[in-house]
Amino acid sequence: MDKYLKFSNKEEAESILFDKVEGGLVPKFDFSVDVIGQIYKQTGVVINSKEGPIFETTPVSGWHVNVRGVGPDDFSEYEVTVATPSRAWA
Repeated sequence: MDKYLKFSNKEEAESILFDKVEGGLVPKFDFSVDVIGQIYKQTGVVINSKEGPIFETTPVSGWHVNVRGVGPDDFSEYEVTVATPSRAWA
């Protein structure tokens, strides 16, 4: 099962999803992880620059992670419904 998760920050996500080992982080359980991190959405404001127009963005609150291969109740308190994902599994 695929889920879109939203945590308060990076540290919270890492503490819930990963074990820290000497070589870095490994998932605590048998699932795949795609760390999205901070997401930015366009505000609708266009900024004119010498390179051309730039669309202003603003951060979406939270630290975002996609997981695959989890059960229906795994991480349910962090699960969010996403209409148009910034990134999805292929």
